[in-house]
Amino acid sequence: MDSGNMLKTPINMSDLLNGGTEFQIDTDFKDDDGEEYFIEDDYGSADEDEEKYKQLFTPWDRTFDELRQEMEPVSEHIYKRITKAGVGEELPDNTQVTVDYNAFFEKEVKPFDSSTLRDKPFRLVLGAHNVLLGFEQAVKTMRVSEEAQFVISYQLLYGVVGCPPRIKPKADALFVIRLISASPANDGDALAKLNETERRSYATVKEKVALTRQYAKDCFKRNLVQKAIVKYLEAVDTLQMCQLKDETEQEEQQKTLIALYTSLAVCYNHRDQPKDACRMVNTLRTLCNVHQNAKILYQEGKALLKIGEYDRARKCLLGAQRLEPQDENIQRTLKELNECSAKHQQEEKRIWTRAFGLMDAAKQQDNSKEEIALAEDIRESMKVFLEDDKCSTLSLPDMFSEKEVLVLEKLADEFNLKLNIHMLNNKKHYKFQK
Repeated sequence: MDSGNMLKTPINMSDLLNGGTEFQIDTDFKDDDGEEYFIEDDYGSADEDEEKYKQLFTPWDRTFDELRQEMEPVSEHIYKRITKAGVGEELPDNTQVTVDYNAFFEKEVKPFDSSTLRDKPFRLVLGAHNVLLGFEQAVKTMRVSEEAQFVISYQLLYGVVGCPPRIKPKADALFVIRLISASPANDGDALAKLNETERRSYATVKEKVALTRQYAKDCFKRNLVQKAIVKYLEAVDTLQMCQLKDETEQEEQQKTLIALYTSLAVCYNHRDQPKDACRMVNTLRTLCNVHQNAKILYQEGKALLKIGEYDRARKCLLGAQRLEPQDENIQRTLKELNECSAKHQQEEKRIWTRAFGLMDAAKQQDNSKEEIALAEDIRESMKVFLEDDKCSTLSLPDMFSEKEVLVLEKLADEFNLKLNIHMLNNKKHYKFQK
């Protein structure tokens, strides 16, 4: 029996409602493909994968009219059957929900739309009316952790016409939905909507900053880190511009700013922008005693590790460990630091022992030939440094001659590195930086 062809990518309902969408059929799909991927690992078992695979097939192989007989009517156009009870109350408008769903047309085995197939739960805000009306009305009848089946009539889905050829006219559909989580919707534009008078009021700004922080946290969880950074910075700027009435408001403002700058350090480290993370920590030093805050010290230690400032990173991480001796993240990062530092020291010693051996020989032989030999030797050794993604800075010995500095400058240009030179105690110090 022909069970139909698998779509290469699922149809997105939002795209379908707003101007249409395109889809491609995977004619090479075979039902027996992929058996070798059912392997026990840290992310699940073969049994879990098989259960997920079963969800991609309709739970009902008869007519929708027969299925409606086993369901309870929600409205004229929606029928429901609960397969797993949820907890709490039904959800009001302006609630952000996360659901997993599979949608089937009548007598079709495979879904025409599926968050399971995309392996990405679907998020919507109730009352925003940016999804299929029937889908939203169905979700609004659910409670957190509930699993239910809905037969929804075409009037609340794709209408009389449908979207031929994939969606037939007057196409009812079966939606199998699991409500994963629900929380009050956060307004990411709450601060932007304030007028000038409201921006000067700490009481008003405080409330909107709280909404913006929650929105930014949500963005971070969804890996929209740059968007989270923008919102955190917006909250900082607005909070600093408002007028404070008394010492109590000043203390509240300072506490909130500490939380915002700490979150920014976390975001910048997550985006592999360690210098920006250090900049946030430097600002925090003006607001609090960072040596009493394990989270701030940890973020600074992570940033310094990425930059290659191993001694300073160790000092920060050990300080964080003293405050939170059981924290596994701190312990794991300290272990990573020790490994990187040992590798860096060993390689640096090997590189410059060989390099200066050639430099000594250069004094007794033709300078130009030995400069070439020096450059070639360092060039080969530098590959280890360049291939180490965790190391962005390589400190060099002091007391180079002018010719030796020229060799280093040429190597920096060749490898697209920066040769940084700074004075300390009347001595020049050199380092390569990626």
